[in-house]
Amino acid sequence: MQVVRALFDGNEIKPIEPIRTKKKTEVLVIFPDEVEGFAQEEARKLLRGSGKGEGLTEKLLKSRAEDIHLERR
Repeated sequence: MQVVRALFDGNEIKPIEPIRTKKKTEVLVIFPDEVEGFAQEEARKLLRGSGKGEGLTEKLLKSRAEDIHLERR
């Protein structure tokens, strides 16, 4: 299963992230409940420190190195 963010303009659904398949595929479209958004500053405060101890930088660097290796093939 793949999740792709998209925008709905009232008529069409337009992906804002790459779709990693070219074959004809049935999809499930889910519209999230409308909730009150967070101000950017409030969102940053909520997220700050949430990934401590998970080695996120190392995981990102390893993933990027793997991507570069695959791109060179």
